[in-house]
Amino acid sequence: MRVKHKLLKEYPLQGRKTLIIGTFNPDVACNDAKFFYGRAKNFFWRLLPEVFGKESLKGDVQKQKEFLMQHDIELSDLILSVEMSEKDICSYGDDKLKEVIEWNTPNILKTLSKGKTKEVYFTRKSFDKNVQNIRDEIYKIKEFCDKNGIKFGFLPTPSRFYSEKKLQEWRSAFN
Repeated sequence: MRVKHKLLKEYPLQGRKTLIIGTFNPDVACNDAKFFYGRAKNFFWRLLPEVFGKESLKGDVQKQKEFLMQHDIELSDLILSVEMSEKDICSYGDDKLKEVIEWNTPNILKTLSKGKTKEVYFTRKSFDKNVQNIRDEIYKIKEFCDKNGIKFGFLPTPSRFYSEKKLQEWRSAFN
């Protein structure tokens, strides 16, 4: 079945100082996320505020949006739509995102070409053969950043668990 992104139409790219890119937020009944990185096993909203010396914003969408505006950060994802089997739509594993129908890469590159964005981060550091297509797309963005003097970095995934080591890697990337 074709699965579309849940949030990107509501939150199009604007061209802020910092862009953080994830992979995909499916528009399916089992996804209760109200905003980017909003699922229970995702620690993005604990990690990112701590990088800036703030308290966790997990679960408070209004404060998350205010935080992003205050720090001139925007969020996006790499995939707009994907073909998935019915049994996989609630798994959230990037390895299930093999049959991408539409990438967000052209929209991201168009926004970056406006020259407002100074740094880009992708919330994944490793790429095995199961996510080769994701690696190829993110490297198109990395190459554009490298050629145009935009800082590019890979962040450890904010999902599954929180740790001091992960927080230190995030802090190092942003400083």
